[in-house]
Amino acid sequence: MPGQIPPGAPAPLAEWWQRLVARLIDGVIVGIPFLILNGLIVAIVVTPPHIDLENGTVTEGSGVLLAALLVAVLSGLVMVGYEFLMLRMRGQTVGKLALGIKVVPVGGTLDGGLPVDVAGKRAGVMWGPQLVRWVPVVEYVVGIFSLLNVLWHLWDKPLRQALHDKAAKTVVVKVR
Repeated sequence: MPGQIPPGAPAPLAEWWQRLVARLIDGVIVGIPFLILNGLIVAIVVTPPHIDLENGTVTEGSGVLLAALLVAVLSGLVMVGYEFLMLRMRGQTVGKLALGIKVVPVGGTLDGGLPVDVAGKRAGVMWGPQLVRWVPVVEYVVGIFSLLNVLWHLWDKPLRQALHDKAAKTVVVKVR
């Protein structure tokens, strides 16, 4: 159904590869500065184990759980904030803008950004689980959910919605 406009979408739906490349671009934009910040948090909070050769004692390191908590919460807030603000302003992140795709409400138009509640739901379902990724075992559940979330649009018919699109009642369409 490439090029055709399904009911509820104001334009042809974005291709899977366009969504993927847009996410990769956004990942680089948010990820590079965050990697630096992550390194700083770990350097400040985590103390490595210490081996005293003279006395033959080993002192365990500390701060790993605190660093994981800080990194998870900060990364979750940054990702939710980036997604929310960009979609609220224009319906596009930098990656989506570069690929000529846009997020719009089902049954909506191509004009402007998303309403606050729609942008919030979409960003929250997409990135909100990252806020609890620091909890042991929960990190695996979050990982599985995140993978299912982004793959869902590959088999969803007719609107090719990921789970975050379904929660916010949005579709991703081509704008050029």
